Amino acid sequence: MLLGLFACFAFCTSSIQPKEEQPKETEVESTKILFGDPFIMLYNDMYYAYGTASSDGIAVYTSTDLITWQAAPQRRLALDKKDVWGNRWFWAPEVYHVNGKFYMYYSGDEHICVATSNSPLGPFTQEIQKPMIESEKCIDNSLFIDDDGKPYLFFDRFNDGLNIWVAELEDNLTDLKMETMQKCINVSQVWEEVWPRVNEGCFVIKRNGVYYMTYSANSYESPFYGIGVATATNIKGPWTKYDKNPIYQKVGDLVGIGHSAMFSDRDGQLRIVFHSHQSQTAIHPRVMHISTVNFKQENGKEIMTVDPDFFTPVLENKPTYNNNIGLVPNCADPYVLEYNGTYYLYGTGGRNGIKAYTSTDLAVWSEAAGVRDGFALDSSDVWGSYGFWAPEVYRINDRFYMYFTVQERIAVAESNSPLGPFVQRDKKPFHLDIPEIDTHLFTDDDGKRYLYFVRFTKGNEIWVAEINDDLQSIREETLKHCIGSSQPWEDSSREPYPHAKVNEGPFILKHKGLYYLTYSANHTANPDYGVGYATSSHPMGPWTKYEGNPILKGNGTTINGPGHHSFATSPSGQLYMIYHTHFDMSRMGPRKLAIDPCEFVPSPAGGADILKVYGPSDKPQTVK
Repeated sequence: MLLGLFACFAFCTSSIQPKEEQPKETEVESTKILFGDPFIMLYNDMYYAYGTASSDGIAVYTSTDLITWQAAPQRRLALDKKDVWGNRWFWAPEVYHVNGKFYMYYSGDEHICVATSNSPLGPFTQEIQKPMIESEKCIDNSLFIDDDGKPYLFFDRFNDGLNIWVAELEDNLTDLKMETMQKCINVSQVWEEVWPRVNEGCFVIKRNGVYYMTYSANSYESPFYGIGVATATNIKGPWTKYDKNPIYQKVGDLVGIGHSAMFSDRDGQLRIVFHSHQSQTAIHPRVMHISTVNFKQENGKEIMTVDPDFFTPVLENKPTYNNNIGLVPNCADPYVLEYNGTYYLYGTGGRNGIKAYTSTDLAVWSEAAGVRDGFALDSSDVWGSYGFWAPEVYRINDRFYMYFTVQERIAVAESNSPLGPFVQRDKKPFHLDIPEIDTHLFTDDDGKRYLYFVRFTKGNEIWVAEINDDLQSIREETLKHCIGSSQPWEDSSREPYPHAKVNEGPFILKHKGLYYLTYSANHTANPDYGVGYATSSHPMGPWTKYEGNPILKGNGTTINGPGHHSFATSPSGQLYMIYHTHFDMSRMGPRKLAIDPCEFVPSPAGGADILKVYGPSDKPQTVK
């Protein structure tokens, strides 16, 4: 935690005041994980790290190997102060997965709090925004659930300095049984008396019937901040401190070591994560390290030790993404435009219009960046008021044209900027009386333009027509049917919406003179929603579906419903499919942005090259 302590021990034995917030992690150029009070959780083969770093909430990083870590998509906070009680001093988070829900215990404005989420990435929120103890300042709350299922909360109280207490929790894991509060430990050993009176940041495990409590002593600002251990045979004590404490202090070149937590890695090895000062001369921003916990026999008793050989995790400095997490939340039917070295992303997800996001590498995206509070297109500037879907943006003659769906009608709006505002010359759809969705504009090598879209004829089917030079209407006499549901994989019997006749989300690629019409099939809410393609020697067909379809489908374990895609080329020239996936394996929304590389490969049987997608990936990937 961040505590500001008076410079003189004589004046701070019972008064501890908050200090100016430490620098945000992004203000320091470093590949290290700049966390104070770190905590690591292993969930579904992924490690999640949380810590004190942001004045606006709690940050989170992910890793598959504990060594290299990635920031959450868009560097989102797992907990944002707008969703919880308090507006400052967000410290010492710990996250636990209990009965299908994630609980984050943390300090906010020097009060202990708890928030919940359905995902380890958050958002963690409080239904009732209040601390766990409203009448008293407390910090550093840590959950322990005993073998009999009874939950306890350890935390620090500000009486006679900082000391560690425990109380039982109600079964909801959010309310304390105040009458059960009991003191555990306070400053009592010589090594703890450097400055000032601090026992804090405890973490408890149980081994062979013995409870082991690690804790930190001295000011976090002191180079003599260190880790001690106490043991008990009853969760409420009495606790006996190890007479050779500290077990970890000033290791190697590190100073200010402390506020640790323990976890088991995927091999079952007990690990400890802790922070140190930035250097021997600077406290902030503090740095996360990991070591190994061992036990040895000493005088007939088992003793906890921490290996002096620690390692310091690093942030991946190449652009990486993780489709299992999602690159952008609530972004379906994605389309990416590259313009002047910047990628612009548009998608379904804004109730009152279309949001825009920016990136330089396809992996890390900004927050919503459209000129109207994140929206590139606002409902007030166009026909229709709801159902804004499947936008695509094109730069033509120094103007930007957004083709989009609204109220199951297709429309186009214009702007001088890819960030908007996109407005309509005449507020009307292409066809007021004909339901249509999912527009895609294709410009051929000869400059002729074609508009592909979906009509609800025999289910959702893809049509095409030449577009007029004004880019606002089609040449009705050229309208032609392209494809409809016809292959076995497009007839899923799974819920929801089994046997829906759907071909939608068209996109055209031209390769070696052949036109590849890529599309999505099955209902968008169905787990078997996926991507296939058809080919033709002419942009208006006739079209022949690839017999190896689908080229993208769910993996059955972590990703469902990949589809409604577009394509973009990475800075190095690698072709990528940009698509959405379901939120998780049990529900569709809010859908998430995903990307994966793809390429044309020779067909083993000869003939047209095959469009191959290397996905859906569900582990961290580096952009090629």
